[in-house]
Amino acid sequence: MRDFVVGIGNALLRDEGVGCHVVEALDGLSLPDVEVMDAGTSPMLPDLVDAADRLIVVDAADGGGEPGEIYRFGLEDVELVEKPLLSVHDLGLLENLKLMKLLGQARDVVVIGVQPKETTWGLELSPELESRMPRIVAVVREELDKERNLKGEVRC
Repeated sequence: MRDFVVGIGNALLRDEGVGCHVVEALDGLSLPDVEVMDAGTSPMLPDLVDAADRLIVVDAADGGGEPGEIYRFGLEDVELVEKPLLSVHDLGLLENLKLMKLLGQARDVVVIGVQPKETTWGLELSPELESRMPRIVAVVREELDKERNLKGEVRC
């Protein structure tokens, strides 16, 4: 089984870049058969799905909760609203998920969203999100382990 964990976000806008910070934290860990990638602000998720058995996307998500609150959802949970695209630079996470659905690539995708607090200029996460980083990383690892355990693989 080959999993991809993709961090999405703009690392120049503090908590908007939480996905980038999470993949940086995961990159130093031993995760067999897991590809960890920082996709920044231009995720081309459909290109990745062909190489992955499972895709876990980590991104900031405004669900109206407390800063650092973690949300887990799949493609079936995402409402895809039509909006005009002026260029390929307008393709964000939701547009990529919609494209994956249209291409029939939406087989095993999970999004881990994190409620941001600050999205102003800056390279650091807000103190609230920084303090939640160990939990956010743990949620991603639990997601990886959960799928492997369901498939009967031995957990190390």
